[in-house]
Amino acid sequence: MVQQLNTEVEFVSKANAMLNPLSPKPGLLMVGDKGVEYVAEAGPGFIQIPWVNIKRIRVQMFFKGRYVRGFYFETDEGQLLEFVVDEAKDSLRAMRKHLPREKFVAQQSNLASMFKNPFKKKKQNNNEE
Repeated sequence: MVQQLNTEVEFVSKANAMLNPLSPKPGLLMVGDKGVEYVAEAGPGFIQIPWVNIKRIRVQMFFKGRYVRGFYFETDEGQLLEFVVDEAKDSLRAMRKHLPREKFVAQQSNLASMFKNPFKKKKQNNNEE
């Protein structure tokens, strides 16, 4: 059995760890007093990330922030861990208690970049009256 990182768990949500893009691993994401933990539902698998090791959290937002799909954790060791979470907004609120606002970054969705019109003219600010 794995030794838990947190002494107190503040928030728990179902999540998929996207360690492999073709086969997500379902489990539980736990936000606690010492960091974030992920425990797989079936089989072996766990991830523990202390708060001090989190460099940045990239938030996957859609529809101008009304829907949050999940997030990426960037660690100080250069790892990038992706999680798709059922209750992503509530998870972020729980993490916000432990991390400063500067560590949370909105990531442009793939849909927004796909539907961006490369031929659209930029508006010019003409102040002629």
